[in-house]
Amino acid sequence: MPHYDIKMNYETNHEKNVVVSLHKYFNYSMKKRLLIYTLLALTVIAGCQKENNKPTINSVNDINVPSGFKWESSHFVDFAIDITDNRFAPAYHSISIYDGDPNAGGALLARGAAAPGAAYTNRLYLAKTLSDVYVVKTAPDNSKIIRKLSATGATVTTSFGETDPMAVEKTGRFANARTTSPDCSSGCTRTITATTSGLNVNTGDVICITGSGITVDFSSVNGGTIRVCGANVTLRNLNLNGSASLIISASGIATASGLNYNAASASIENYGTLNGSFAVGGIFTNFGTYNSSGDFNINGSAGIFTNNGTMNIAGSFNNGARVVATNNATIKVSGNFQQNGGSAAFVNNCGLIVSGNYNQSSSVKNTGLILVSGTTTINSSTDLRMTNGAMLKTRGFILDGSTITGTGSTSLLKITGSVSIMNSGAAITGAIQVCSVNPVDGSKLTGGAAVGCSVYIPVTGCNTEGNGTPTMVDTDRDGVADDLDEYPTDPAKAFNNYYPSKSQSGTLAFEDQWPSKGDFDMNDLVVSYKYQVVTNATNNVVQITGDYTLFATGGGYGNGFGVQFPLLRDQVVDLSGGTREDGQTKAVIIIFNSMRNEMTEWNTVPGVTQSPVRNYSMTFKVLSGPNIRDIGLTSYNPFIWNYGLGYNRGREIHLPGHLPTDLADQSRYGTQDDASSPRDERYYVTARGLPYAIDIPTSPFNYPIEEKDITQAFLHFGDWAISGGTTYTDWYSNLGTGYRNTANIYTR
Repeated sequence: MPHYDIKMNYETNHEKNVVVSLHKYFNYSMKKRLLIYTLLALTVIAGCQKENNKPTINSVNDINVPSGFKWESSHFVDFAIDITDNRFAPAYHSISIYDGDPNAGGALLARGAAAPGAAYTNRLYLAKTLSDVYVVKTAPDNSKIIRKLSATGATVTTSFGETDPMAVEKTGRFANARTTSPDCSSGCTRTITATTSGLNVNTGDVICITGSGITVDFSSVNGGTIRVCGANVTLRNLNLNGSASLIISASGIATASGLNYNAASASIENYGTLNGSFAVGGIFTNFGTYNSSGDFNINGSAGIFTNNGTMNIAGSFNNGARVVATNNATIKVSGNFQQNGGSAAFVNNCGLIVSGNYNQSSSVKNTGLILVSGTTTINSSTDLRMTNGAMLKTRGFILDGSTITGTGSTSLLKITGSVSIMNSGAAITGAIQVCSVNPVDGSKLTGGAAVGCSVYIPVTGCNTEGNGTPTMVDTDRDGVADDLDEYPTDPAKAFNNYYPSKSQSGTLAFEDQWPSKGDFDMNDLVVSYKYQVVTNATNNVVQITGDYTLFATGGGYGNGFGVQFPLLRDQVVDLSGGTREDGQTKAVIIIFNSMRNEMTEWNTVPGVTQSPVRNYSMTFKVLSGPNIRDIGLTSYNPFIWNYGLGYNRGREIHLPGHLPTDLADQSRYGTQDDASSPRDERYYVTARGLPYAIDIPTSPFNYPIEEKDITQAFLHFGDWAISGGTTYTDWYSNLGTGYRNTANIYTR
């Protein structure tokens, strides 16, 4: 136990008078007996296997480590983000990388500058559980474009222009955010591959149409689901009744001939291409492209209308819905747009393009662009709300006793033809600028509304018109606009970068018996870490801050803890919270010299009094710092060493594959269980390929209790290792059944 250390003298080829703790000694003895018992048991059952041929893993000794496996739960991904938007030269755009949708809680990973001909490049060490990243390009005028990109490969490359209609930020939402398209690979009760007539569909049926160039004629549809996955499919006499649903998959192309539905619970979801003219009497959701050959009517019986894709209406758009209808992407109307009286609001969050006239008799909320080639008429007893840089551009304009209200940042009403503002109730009020080629009655402008054409509205994938010229403020004159600069008054700093992320820390867990394997409970020193790396306008590193928390000290030695950074020692200046170690070529920062001086209790034995965690913060400036791509965002090169008890500073223990510092004693390489070989570029693994430390991209990490092999706590750790890190990548974070033996995990 931790409080009853004794001394034992024994001799090996390389060391004498080694002090070990009693509990470690007993553990090693028990390990030997268990190994004998295990070998005997394996002899008896050697011919037996599980049905799935999966090896039994009772300890790390059962792990057959693949050659070259580095025990990494993360992998390096190189980013190259190009800019072709020349509107703001020589000012920089900012590139931000998030581990999720930034408007839904995604955390910032990295941020930097880019310009035409000067791509943003970086190297990030991303958790293998992270499949996608979100890359946001913000122009000097603060307009944004976002892309969701796969992060499973070794590189992420993309190019941003002025606009990106596939992914545009507008008022806190992303217009074309998609759900996953259903397909026809599972759940089908009947699959249709050829032309079919007289088809009946009832509740519980799932009809999957996979044939292409076919016609499906319906007799009755009283429920159930119809999925179209084939191309050029004609649907005839389709009447959706009850809770029936029609789904056009991403691969589907369908033309509806004689489609009707008037039940509020009946639905159409389009992820591919849907052609045909029909009235919406139920739920309509469009993620793909819908082409209407005539008028598009939303009836009073309609459920929910949402457009997240592209709608091309050859006739007029008539909205009589009793619920809110929402456009999050693009609707193009060749005829007139009619928002009928008494209906619920129409919400335009992106682009509504009307070639005819715009007639509004009930509420409309606009956060995007409404572009009208004809005349806009806003009838009495209704209102148009314009929010946060919204725009209405129209040729003719009639405001008949109604109100236009601007909220948030200034919106724009742009009139290129005749203007008529009449009747006593007519008013334009709030944060609105009115730009007109003809005079506007100033008495109708109240609450801050004013005549003018200067307001800047950026061109985006939603607003293809835009207006005005941006005014860029760059207080420190570093080329990064104040709105993008996280240090707007400091020309030496511009951006913050984080590892693992702005909201997450990582964890390091060490075995301290090197070159002996030890008991592999991975709790001899457990410390979390998070780095903030500050860069300037040219993405060169100028400052690094490391925050650390010591959770456990389950080792028998007074281990010290430090980090080697990929910088020269003399590049580190103005250090606080740590010690820059002498005798090193690279920058080695010591956080503490002996964990026994930091934490009296071990925090690894259940039922024993705990020591509070210890927090440390270290900061230094970097002289002539490299580009951030050259040092990357990672845990760098953390290590411990056995302090005191007859050992000197040289007894370093690093993550597998990481290089020793200049002060490491390499004479122990290849002794006892260690298989380190500088000649073979192999460091800090045993002859069986086991590590002496692991790096986990999350915190807190619930490490094993004392003397419990990590495979006895995290039940898929061995499976992950055997696969070379390709399966069970969430072995450390998954709380599902079969992943953990909580009895062997230390909890605070």
